[in-house]
Amino acid sequence: MVIYVSIAIRKFEEKDIPYKVNWINDKNNNKYLHYDLPLREDKTLIWYNSIKNRADRADYTITYNGEPAGLIGLINIDQKNKKAEYYICLGEEKYKGKGIAYTATKLLIDIAYYELKLNKIYLYTEIGNRSDQKLFEKVGFEKEGLLKDDLIYNRRKIDRYLYGLNLEKYINKTNVVNSSEIEKFNATPIHKLSEKLKNNNFYIKRDDLFPISFGGNKARKAMLFLEDIILKGCDYVVTYGSSKSNHCRIISNIAASKGIPCSIISPIETSKPNYNSKLIKFFGTEIKYCTISEVEETISKKIKELEYKGYIPYFIQGGGHGNIGTQAYVETYNEIKEYEKNNGLYFDYIFHASGTGTTQSGLICGQLINGDNRKIIGISIARKNPYGRQVVLNSVNDYLVSKGMDYVNFDFINFIDDYVLGGYGIYNYDILQTIKKVLIQDGIPLDTTYTGKAYWGMKEYIKKCQITGKNILFIHTGGTPLFFDDLEELTNE
Repeated sequence: MVIYVSIAIRKFEEKDIPYKVNWINDKNNNKYLHYDLPLREDKTLIWYNSIKNRADRADYTITYNGEPAGLIGLINIDQKNKKAEYYICLGEEKYKGKGIAYTATKLLIDIAYYELKLNKIYLYTEIGNRSDQKLFEKVGFEKEGLLKDDLIYNRRKIDRYLYGLNLEKYINKTNVVNSSEIEKFNATPIHKLSEKLKNNNFYIKRDDLFPISFGGNKARKAMLFLEDIILKGCDYVVTYGSSKSNHCRIISNIAASKGIPCSIISPIETSKPNYNSKLIKFFGTEIKYCTISEVEETISKKIKELEYKGYIPYFIQGGGHGNIGTQAYVETYNEIKEYEKNNGLYFDYIFHASGTGTTQSGLICGQLINGDNRKIIGISIARKNPYGRQVVLNSVNDYLVSKGMDYVNFDFINFIDDYVLGGYGIYNYDILQTIKKVLIQDGIPLDTTYTGKAYWGMKEYIKKCQITGKNILFIHTGGTPLFFDDLEELTNE
């Protein structure tokens, strides 16, 4: 299942006129609007042609996943005094309660400050319009005064509040919050391993030492998701995954650290007690079990339930799939490049465990952006081809297109499914021996579900393909708590 959420604003266009007419005429929207109703498309077209090139206003359409969802803008732009009046109107009820108005307002603020060079935006609101006032105050608008009998509309005298937002103060405060709440981390270390298979030089990048919740690739991704959660003002996190999921453990931990409630949808078929599931419960996360076939419906119901209760939920796909997760490993690829530059070294191969595919897509995108010629090999721990390889390719192209780059084809995707065994979480005697050897020789814990399985698969692939005399980097993507799930079996070998 794929759920993408994208909130944006673009210039209001003639094609948006029917939306505006319908939205403004909707009685659920116009209670506090002071239009001459009903609006008509022909008159609205005349209005649009009269204002579209004016410098004293900026009108935008809010989009949600590419669909028009509302109106927002600035009127009475006063460049002499560096101020403008703000307005907003969401469309159908289905767009309300999703954080759309909040995010669109923050996007408009950036335009007002960085492009229009304004110092202040302000608004007027009827004193009874408490729902909108909650939005304004959440964004950062401050109530500056009460205007008695400020308007006469339909022969009714209207009292209004005046709200204002100092843009420089707001921008500075936002930057401080982002930098203080989201700690930035240095690159994780790379060091040489004892492994000497077929005269290759083996190195390992210790993403398991990423300093959040036992580290790993999911921790890298989670920090970027946390930035986005704070940016969008969301106050509830929903994700999904199995009981063994490192992603679910780390999202639970990060949500708990910020006091944000979290709910995990977990397939009952892959759920059994382990150290990750114990930690998820320890963090106070709600776990909702369902069959695999019911996952999508359960997620949708949970999100609708939260929206009905007034929350602004933030949904994260399993494994941190999506462009944010991909970005985390574009940055990791750049760390690898920096290490190579500082140490006069070049890795011919980069191996890693490939699950949902986002880690691999990020590394491939980093390679394409840098124009490097090397092999990035994802050892699948569960998925089979052609589906597994297609998922990685889709992730790569989604990210490249978002950066204005061209699509690529399957030639760039090395997704190896030869070592999946029976599927997710299935391992064999050779994997246990691999984990034991790496721990004894190099003091590094691997696990049977992800890293140990991928390390064993890497060695088998090297033998099968007769790779010799190369510099090989294995990325340890974490999962340390899972090491202890099989400790007894390891010690009994």
